Amino acid sequence: MLLKSCISRMGGKAYLTNWLCGFLPAHLCYVEPFAGGAKLLFAKELSPIEILNDVDDNIVNLYRVIQNSEKRQKLVNLLNKTPYSRSVFQSWKYGNETPLDDIEKAGRYFFLCKASFAGDVERGGFGMPSKGTGRNPARTFRTAIDSLDIIADRLKNAVIECLDYADCIQRYDSPNTLFYVDPPYLNTEDYYGKGCFTLEDHYKLAGLLHDIKGHAMVTHYQNDLYDELYQGWNRYEYQSFKGSHKSEGESKPKTQECLFTNFEPVKTQRLFQGC
Repeated sequence: MLLKSCISRMGGKAYLTNWLCGFLPAHLCYVEPFAGGAKLLFAKELSPIEILNDVDDNIVNLYRVIQNSEKRQKLVNLLNKTPYSRSVFQSWKYGNETPLDDIEKAGRYFFLCKASFAGDVERGGFGMPSKGTGRNPARTFRTAIDSLDIIADRLKNAVIECLDYADCIQRYDSPNTLFYVDPPYLNTEDYYGKGCFTLEDHYKLAGLLHDIKGHAMVTHYQNDLYDELYQGWNRYEYQSFKGSHKSEGESKPKTQECLFTNFEPVKTQRLFQGC
């Protein structure tokens, strides 16, 4: 069953998941070094081993709370009592009050992910309903809460890590590993936390991936640097629209997403169908 991630993150690949599933090769261990909302994991079939890694402890804490049935119920209770309002958004985003425990921390982060425009928790303003399209983020917030038990079932056998991406890749690399790598976009690195990922990290990441034993799928918007860094890899393009563009019914600007693979998808015998 196709699932949607319970959180939205700036740069998430929800619109690419069906397309990406068509490229998934045979693997035993599936790893996302930059998990974020883990859009592809929720869209694909189960793998025997699944690793979700992110350096952001807010994401890691949320997934771990969801995995724990007792904590998850307390999280749901907290969220059901939380109004979708600008005042809550401003209090939790800009206030200095520290969360009481990991459950309240998870609840605040979950709310801010759903209430921030385009999922940009760091810079996004309050997500208002769209008069032009009828989009209602309050309804989306409630629907996401209702999905948490299903999300928990999907994550029950997943390993949740909070490692540096390089450490994660080195720890889990093997001939039977598939890495889905979705790093921060060029020139937006600090959107996910200052210093967490820099321009130099794009080069470091490419160097690591060129030397792995396993398979890798790398996604990024089309740019000359990535064409250079992954020269010699298979390259595929997908035309989409900029999801973070604010509009009232007007057409969104087009964007070109690229997928780079160190394997030939059509020549790979699959163990799992993917989606």
